Amino acid sequence: MLEFLADVRPALRSLRRRPRFALGVLLTLALGIGANTAIFSVINAALIKPLPYREQGRLALIWSRWSNFEKTWVADQEYFAYRDQTRLFQDVAMWGTPDDAILTGTHAPATVQSVEVTRNLLDVLGVAPLAGRAFTAEEDAPGGPAVAMVGYDLWKRDFGGDPGLVGRTITLDGVGTTVVGILPKGARLPLEFQSSTPAQILRPMALDPASTSQSHNYYAVARLAPGVTASQATGELRALAARWTAEGKYPATMQFTAFAVPIAEEVGGGARTALLTLFAAVGLLLLLTCVNVANLLLTRADGLSREMAVRAALGAGRGRLVRMTLTESILLALGGGLLGLGVGFGALRLIVASAPTSVPRTADLGIDPAVLGFTLLLSVLTGLLFGAAPALRLSQTSLAGSLKDGNKGSEGPGRRQARSLLIASEMALAIMLVIGAALLVQSFRKLVATDPGFDPGKSLTLRLALPVPSYPAIPDLVRFYEQLRHEVAALPGVQAAGLVRVLPLADDIGDAGMAIEGKTPASDQGWSADWQVVTPGYFEAIGMRLVKGRFFDDRDTPDGLQVIAVNQALVDQYFAPGEDPIGQRIRIGGPDTPWRTIVGVLADTRHHGLTGPVKREWFVPHAQFASSWGSTRRAMTLVVRTSGDPMALLGPVARVVAAKDPNLPISQVATMDEVMATAVREQRFTASLMAGFAFLALLLSAIGVYAVIAYSVSQRTREIGIRLALGADGGVVRRMVVSQGLRPALAGIALGLLGAAGLSRFLASLLIGVRPLDPVTFALVPACLLLVALASSLVPAIRATRVDPMLALRQD
Repeated sequence: MLEFLADVRPALRSLRRRPRFALGVLLTLALGIGANTAIFSVINAALIKPLPYREQGRLALIWSRWSNFEKTWVADQEYFAYRDQTRLFQDVAMWGTPDDAILTGTHAPATVQSVEVTRNLLDVLGVAPLAGRAFTAEEDAPGGPAVAMVGYDLWKRDFGGDPGLVGRTITLDGVGTTVVGILPKGARLPLEFQSSTPAQILRPMALDPASTSQSHNYYAVARLAPGVTASQATGELRALAARWTAEGKYPATMQFTAFAVPIAEEVGGGARTALLTLFAAVGLLLLLTCVNVANLLLTRADGLSREMAVRAALGAGRGRLVRMTLTESILLALGGGLLGLGVGFGALRLIVASAPTSVPRTADLGIDPAVLGFTLLLSVLTGLLFGAAPALRLSQTSLAGSLKDGNKGSEGPGRRQARSLLIASEMALAIMLVIGAALLVQSFRKLVATDPGFDPGKSLTLRLALPVPSYPAIPDLVRFYEQLRHEVAALPGVQAAGLVRVLPLADDIGDAGMAIEGKTPASDQGWSADWQVVTPGYFEAIGMRLVKGRFFDDRDTPDGLQVIAVNQALVDQYFAPGEDPIGQRIRIGGPDTPWRTIVGVLADTRHHGLTGPVKREWFVPHAQFASSWGSTRRAMTLVVRTSGDPMALLGPVARVVAAKDPNLPISQVATMDEVMATAVREQRFTASLMAGFAFLALLLSAIGVYAVIAYSVSQRTREIGIRLALGADGGVVRRMVVSQGLRPALAGIALGLLGAAGLSRFLASLLIGVRPLDPVTFALVPACLLLVALASSLVPAIRATRVDPMLALRQD
């Protein structure tokens, strides 16, 4: 260390003598190290940093699986069995799907996310309340008191962080609810790390152990017994599921089973491939940066060869010369790393603004000690990597050769080979990165061109939830939404207005069983389809296409003919080819519910995402839903199709809502174009970053090739002057110089294509409608890189033909 410190001062003096050189190296390194710092920060937050749970390695989520459903929810009776009949679980907890709740009595009425949980959820997760307590057994029982726990963010925002909130009563959905606890900062449910709106209200689930319900509506998490793995727990779950099938609880054709997934894998698994792909990309970019900096240092090393020869003549050993050169490289790398932290911090700001919800824990992004340590280590390794070749070059300097004056204006074959190797390396790295980016950009273009089955243009959406005290009866709910859609539809500029249970591409919807009159299922598993509840006007407002029959309208009242609409996928799977579904009847709900007449067939919509198969779906009018389900939907999304700017109608629509109920808040305001953009945000995020890295790769490779050829021309001034003096044509000289750049570039392109062919297979899971070995991409990208190499070589080639032979010869 003392020897290293002794070399620092002369290294700094050397860099101060060449400020432009030092600045160029620092800026180049800042880009490469900064990009790596930013992406590592994302990976650290999403995949490495421990979750805010005690002993997270012992936590696993439990999922169900059966035919056609690879991964779905848990039923309440399964939960009781997992909790009470398994040996490998220390405890099991459960929670439901977050829903809207209306909070009043603080400031203006607000919609907050509320979720029902079992009383032991916090204990299973290992989360202690910041203040107060969790729920008791009496509170988590049917008919228990109205109590809640409040999230940290809501507590700070709406209650000023008042610790006296515990024990007080707040109003949720019009019901006085006692606050029994405050959640700690950063506490989230296991699947909420990807959500921008985590639940801020926890309420008891109050399940009845005597219930015989087998509806799969819940999420379950288990704390494994000490020493037990998730795979071992899966074995026990499968044995239990097999026993249930043997007992007739589930039909054999259903192929019901269950499995456990470690919580860390569940939280970060969805983004793992994309993040690791980006990390590999910035790694290639850093290697390209190192090659460029090594080229600059080699160029400088040629200028320092005389100085090093003098040092060697004065007694400096080879080790000392290597150490002096590496010291300078490491200082440059540390400086580049320091600037890279600034670049990385700025990049993180952009990433936080654009990161998709599938990337978990973006709120935790920042430059923490782990990121600082990574940047420091990366800087030192980078300095050693790009400094190794120049250090070895200078340590092997020939005393006699370097002190001669006659070697000016020439370049030996060893140096030409080294520079050719640099060009080939740069082109190989660049082509791998650019091909990867081109594949992802093409995939993203294919994705956004996918027909969602509706027209998202010029549509405004907003969410409403009607509280029980203000709208206690089903007719009250129906009347409010019917009046609202009519009043909104009458606003100037509105073409259509309607409401839907769950907006396409905004959230997933589950399936429900159904029966078709006069038909028998092929197996005892029955029929099922995703279910939607809509009002008249919704299909027109969102721009869905009618294949056959009619849309819902004002005829579809609670007392009218009970109707249903289905999508084309349901018709294709459950009706014979050429069979007309219009007029046939479907029953949803129990055997005592009415048959519903199919009045419309709708074009398929991609509700769950723009990729994957379209699922079967049926639609029931909101006014009639209670006749089959016993209740109707309180929370609905209003969709308004306009003739102009959708957001311009937000004010008028909000005034209509306020006039009908001043205490009813609106939430989740967005245009359908914004909903569509959010649905492809993950792919846009990955493609955009890869495109940015590819641009930097092209820029660095162009600069690198230009610098190598330009320096080579300067070193061969005497040779070129002699050629010109002997009558060589300028075209011959230009071809000679250009070929000097193109030959190694072609070799690098060939190597890069081989590397890209291997690496592109890892992108297969991220590609949509594009093959990993897409022939167009593998043809155009090399052509583009070849043009870059040609353009970078052409400028020095033209300059070489302008050498004055007399001036060149006088240098000898």
